[in-house]
Amino acid sequence: MKYLTTKERLSFTVSAFGRSGIFTLMSMFVLRFFTDAVGIPSIIAGYIILGGRIFDAAIDPLMGIIIDRTHSKWGKMRPYLLYSPIPIAVATILLFSAPNFETMTAKVIYASLTYILWSIAFTVQDVPFWGMSAVVTPDENERTSFISNARLGSTAGGILPTLILPIFIADNMFGLKKGFFIGAVIFAVLGASLSSLAFFNTKERVENAEKEKFTLKETVSLIVHNKVLMIVVFSAILGSTMVMANVSASYIYNYLIDDSGIIPQNILLTVMTVAIGAGMIPPMIFLPALRKKFDLKTIYIFSSLFGIVSHVALWFFGYSNIYVLLGCFVFMGIPLGVYNVITYALIADSVDYIEWKTGKRCEGMCFAFQTFISQVSGGIATFATSVVLTVTEFKQPINDIVQQQSEFTKQGLFFMITLLPAIGFALTIIPMLFNDYTGEKKKSIQKELAERRAVNK
Repeated sequence: MKYLTTKERLSFTVSAFGRSGIFTLMSMFVLRFFTDAVGIPSIIAGYIILGGRIFDAAIDPLMGIIIDRTHSKWGKMRPYLLYSPIPIAVATILLFSAPNFETMTAKVIYASLTYILWSIAFTVQDVPFWGMSAVVTPDENERTSFISNARLGSTAGGILPTLILPIFIADNMFGLKKGFFIGAVIFAVLGASLSSLAFFNTKERVENAEKEKFTLKETVSLIVHNKVLMIVVFSAILGSTMVMANVSASYIYNYLIDDSGIIPQNILLTVMTVAIGAGMIPPMIFLPALRKKFDLKTIYIFSSLFGIVSHVALWFFGYSNIYVLLGCFVFMGIPLGVYNVITYALIADSVDYIEWKTGKRCEGMCFAFQTFISQVSGGIATFATSVVLTVTEFKQPINDIVQQQSEFTKQGLFFMITLLPAIGFALTIIPMLFNDYTGEKKKSIQKELAERRAVNK
C-alpha cells in the first residue's frame, strides 16, 4: 500500500532545500565570520561554537520530550513546523550582524548569545522536521525514499550559500561584514518561506497506540534501552571529523588553494562544493535501491571504508593540481552522501525498535538525537578547525585584507581535509559493528509491528 503523495514528497524536498541554505550559511561560514569579519581569535571563536553546540545538544532531548507530549489537531510534529520559520529567520540575521563594539569582550558576548539563540530556534524546527520521516508513512521503503529525496533537496540548497557568499564578501562587492549580513537576510527570508511547506503539505499517519505522556524516568529508560539509537549516536560522535571538508571549506578555498588562473577565485568554493555534491548525489539517489539488496549496517560500514581510502589518497596526491583535487573531492563526497541519508534511516529504525521492545513510539525523542549528534559532531569538527588554525599559526585578515599563510599553516589546512576525516571514518565503524537490528531479525520485528498496529486500529 502506498501512503505518500507526490505533493508531499515535493513539498518536503523543497522545504529541506530552503532550510539547508540557512544551515549551510551557519555551519560553513560562521567560524570565518567570527574570525575574519568580527575579529575574534580563532580559538575563542571555536570555544563559542563548541559551547553553543553543547548547549544546544543538551536541549535537544528536551525538545524531543515536548514533541512526544504534544497532541494537537495537526499531530505532534507539524505544529512546530508552522511557528518556527520566523524565529529562525530573525536569529539568522542577528547572528550575522556585526555591531561595532569597541571591546573584544562585547564582541564575544554578542557572538555567544546570538549563536545560542540561533541554535535554540533551529532546534525547535529541526527535531520535528526530520521526525516527520517516522510518522509520514509506516512503510520502510517509502520512508527511505522520502528521506533520500529530502536529503537531495538539502544538498542542493547547501550549494547556494557557497555560490553567493564568496561573491558578496569579496572586496570589490560588499566586503566581509556587509556581505555576510546581506547574505544572511537573503537566506533567512528564502529559508523561512520554503520551510513552511513542510507544515502545509504533509500529513502524519503513524501514531502511538497509547497516547500517554512519558515521565522523565520513562523517557530516560526508553533512551537507555534503545540499542539501535545508542549505536547511531556513538558512531556519529566518534566520526565527527568526517565532515571536516565541508566545515572548513571557506578557509580551504581562500587560504590553501592558490589562484591557478583556471577557476576564478570567487567561484572556487562553489566548484569545490559542487564537486563534493556530485559525489554525494548518486548514493543518495540509489540508496533506496541499495537498501533492497543490502542492510543499513553493511552499507554504512563499507561506505566508511571507502571514505578512509578516498581521503588518504588525497593526502598522497597533494593539492597542487586543481583537477586532481576536485576529482578527489567527488570521491570524498560518495560516503558523505550515504551518511547524509542513512543516519536518518537508522534513527527511524530505532523508533520501530523501541516500539517493538516497549510498545511505545517516541519519534520526538529519537529524532531529537539526530539534531543532538548533528550539533555535537558539528561542534567538534568546527572546534577541531579552530584548533588546527591556532596550532598552525593562522593569520587573520587585517582590516579585511587577507594575509599570506605559511607552508606550515597550509599543511595543517590540508591535514584537516584529508587524514583527520579518515580518522573519523575509521572510528565511526566501531559502534556500528554491534548493530544486530538487521536481516531476518529486523524482518520479523517489522512483521510483528504491522500485526500489532492492525489490531490497535
